[in-house]
Order: sequence, then C-alpha cells, then structure tokens
Amino acid sequence: MTTQANDTSLRAHLVKLLNGGEAHLFFDDLLEGFPVERCNEKIDGLPYSAWQVLEHIRIAQWDIIEFYRNAEYVSPDFPKGYWPKETGNKELLEATANQIRKDLDEVIVMVNDPSNDLFARIPHGTGQTLLRQALLIADHNAYHLGTLALMKRSLQH
Repeated sequence: MTTQANDTSLRAHLVKLLNGGEAHLFFDDLLEGFPVERCNEKIDGLPYSAWQVLEHIRIAQWDIIEFYRNAEYVSPDFPKGYWPKETGNKELLEATANQIRKDLDEVIVMVNDPSNDLFARIPHGTGQTLLRQALLIADHNAYHLGTLALMKRSLQH
C-alpha cells in the first residue's frame, strides 16, 4: 500500500511521462515545422506514411482509454484495425493531432483523480490497471513519436 505522498508523487511522474519532455519528445515540438504537405509520402523502407503513423497513435490511444472506462467496448482487430487505410491531408493531420491532445488530457485527468486507484484491476480486464494503461499510452506514444521525428527529418530534405 502506498502512502499519500507516494501516491501523489507517482501520479505527478505519470503525468510528466504522458506529457513528454525530459528523455521524451514533446508532441507539439514534433509537429512544429512538420512538412504537412508531405504527410502522405512513403519513405523508402517504411510501410506507412507520417499521417498513418499519427492516426495510428490516435487509434491506439483511444483504444487503451476506452478499454479502461467502458466494459462494453470492443477493440479493433489487431493489427489491421489500428492502421488507417486512407490517406491524410493537412486538415486530417490537424484534426488527428487535436484528438490525440484531447484524449491525452482525459487520461491525465483520470491519473490525477485520487479517487481512481492506480493499482486496482479493471473489472472487465485480465489484470490491467489504470497505471498499466497510462504507462502503455506513454510507451506507445513515445515509440511512434520517435518514428515520426525520423520521418520529419527525412521529409524536410
């Protein structure tokens, strides 16, 4: 059992991890100066465009959140349901980025709410907890933001 101070500290660390920074890239820093007009271009050796990777982040993050809060939620087929088939454009990229921010803000609210036990098993899950879901989002987002950072560099040249 954690003490109140440990609980508060853990929640603050989780929020910092979810927001990015320190060893991780900030989401908005990645998007600043991103060549959105080239968001659909495939880079040699990579199976997805930058827009598809960004949309994948949104889909996966939404799935992780919905699983936590909705016992009736059914996840998309893996892996096909987590990767968009369609192409993007500047408007879709901006809408996707805004939705990622909005959903991430909702996760942060859940993590910051002391009435949500970070260690309680999700009743409809198989051992998952809010802590696990928050860490999964942070890890998954960081992985794909790194991919997008490399794609950004390639697309700018």
